Amino acid sequence: MAEGSILLVSLKLMAVAAFILANGFFVAAEFGLVSVRRTRIEQLIAEGKEAAKIVRHVIDEPDRFIAATQLGITIASLGLGWVGEGTIASLLLPLLYALPSDMIAPVAHTIASATAFATITFLHVVLGELAPKSVALQYPEETAFIVAKPTVLTENIFRPFIWLLNGTGNLIVRLVGLSAPSGHQRVHSVEELMMLVKASHEEGVLEDEQEEMLQKVFKFASRHVNEAMIPRPQIVGIEHQSTIGDLLEVFSRSSHARFPVYENDLDDIVGIVAVKDVLMALSQDPTDVGRSIDELIRPAFFVPETRPMGDLFVEMRARQIQMAIVIDEYGGTAGLVTLEEMVEEIVGRLSDELAVKPFLVETIDERTVEIDAQLRVDEVNEELDLHLPEGEDYETVAGFILYLLRYIPREGEQLRYGNLRITVTKMKGPKIERVQIRREGGNGAWRNQGN
Repeated sequence: MAEGSILLVSLKLMAVAAFILANGFFVAAEFGLVSVRRTRIEQLIAEGKEAAKIVRHVIDEPDRFIAATQLGITIASLGLGWVGEGTIASLLLPLLYALPSDMIAPVAHTIASATAFATITFLHVVLGELAPKSVALQYPEETAFIVAKPTVLTENIFRPFIWLLNGTGNLIVRLVGLSAPSGHQRVHSVEELMMLVKASHEEGVLEDEQEEMLQKVFKFASRHVNEAMIPRPQIVGIEHQSTIGDLLEVFSRSSHARFPVYENDLDDIVGIVAVKDVLMALSQDPTDVGRSIDELIRPAFFVPETRPMGDLFVEMRARQIQMAIVIDEYGGTAGLVTLEEMVEEIVGRLSDELAVKPFLVETIDERTVEIDAQLRVDEVNEELDLHLPEGEDYETVAGFILYLLRYIPREGEQLRYGNLRITVTKMKGPKIERVQIRREGGNGAWRNQGN
């Protein structure tokens, strides 16, 4: 082969390598810029990293810059096919003609072209597509920082062509009755976010408690107030025209921070009295316990039991309301809800150092626990790793027992559900107050072993 021919072939091989590298660069740019997290870029900008501003500029206008990467990929692919196949074939032909078999010569061009095409395709797919895509998807942030400036430069050089291509593409989309895309927006629905959280937990990115709390946050807004309220039978109120002394007596037994004030019964609530207001009044005259609480009453805030919890939480925070009275469809009092109760829907039960309450869950032995029957079924399932069914006809463990029995049980009465033996340990009239749950057979250890 003449010296000039060797130089020409060498230049063509260098061009092949350059086209493969260019193709790989633009593929990495496309996947890196699409995959990088905007929140992470904003964080880096806040930390003072100037290069992050260029990345944000690119991802803020994805149609322009992704089109630039796609144009780069197209040009590199066409150039590789144009130069590469002929170059590889020209190197193979002398080798094929040198073979002793006479049968090779007539088909040498076909064999060389087919082999060259397969070789270029392999290099294009592996080095120009798959490898850079894998790197970009695995390291999107690092990739975005590397490719951002060259991508901006490419877009500036080919801007007229990119504008023409984008415009033509959008026109064709409109002609077939579709709306032109406004950008590569990555907005996730709540369901998709919940799936992302679950996937992150399964991959070990999120701890059990983190995953559980995030799932509760997503469910919070769609749940109704009656799922978090203190039901009417558990409301501790005080009669209208009672004295400060009367309220202090009620406070000594229940230790709530606020009490509903009612006229005749809980269906006729006239307001709320806060213990801090009572203490403020006593600070002015500690002996004035016979004073009426009427002048300390604040207006009550009423909400229907079907009000979405997320809505109510936002409104109560904005208006600085701590307690709301929940009304049923007949206008009667169904219960009450506090900001604390709603926060507990996300973070779990908060301890109250003033409250005088029995243990909600008390471990008897490794197979047996005793619980407050007014706990919700979903709380018990979560606390004890059970799978009691959650139904529309009941919310609490007591409701679940009544649903199964269809009559009011006696103290000591037992029932079975799966491998659980449930015993009613305390009744107060027709109300089931506490039950004992024993796990029988298999692994009887409870997940929760504390009081």
